[in-house]
Amino acid sequence: MSASNFKILKQCVMCGNRFEAQKVSTLYCSHKCNSKHYKLKKRLELKGQAEIQVEQTDLFKPKVSALSRAEIMDKEFIRVKELAMLFTCSPKTIYSMINSGVIPAIKLTDRKTLIRVSDINRLFEKNKVEKGNILTIENCYTMEQLTKKYSVSRNTIYGLVGKRDIERIKENGITYYSKADIDNIYNV
Repeated sequence: MSASNFKILKQCVMCGNRFEAQKVSTLYCSHKCNSKHYKLKKRLELKGQAEIQVEQTDLFKPKVSALSRAEIMDKEFIRVKELAMLFTCSPKTIYSMINSGVIPAIKLTDRKTLIRVSDINRLFEKNKVEKGNILTIENCYTMEQLTKKYSVSRNTIYGLVGKRDIERIKENGITYYSKADIDNIYNV
């Protein structure tokens, strides 16, 4: 509909202010009010969709139920697919962890690889014990001590710390690196 020669007095749908419109179909006093109303409508639509999804509770089922988890953990050996279900990851990830030596496994055939449940439990217990060792400043080197003692640059040390996952602590803005880890690398 084209603009008319006369002005029509209307009220804005968004802000409620009165304005003179040139078209009968005009609903908003400005582009700003039009944008605000559009965003409000979209927000309400998204909220409505989210509420509908929450009402459909049968869609929210856990990947591994407590019963099947207990059945898997009662076995002595489990398959890669079962471990992937427990870890909620893909079997490909489990295979890469097996190949890197993180998870010990037995390959019976080309298609069957078994993992001992006790090894998986031990894996988590080992991490708890390792984190239990508290690093103190007395058991650490500073960056200056490392560069003097081993005649290496700071960049070399940063590279080693990143690659070898050397334990470190920060105190008062100074980073301290584990003596045991560093000495292990340089075989002292």
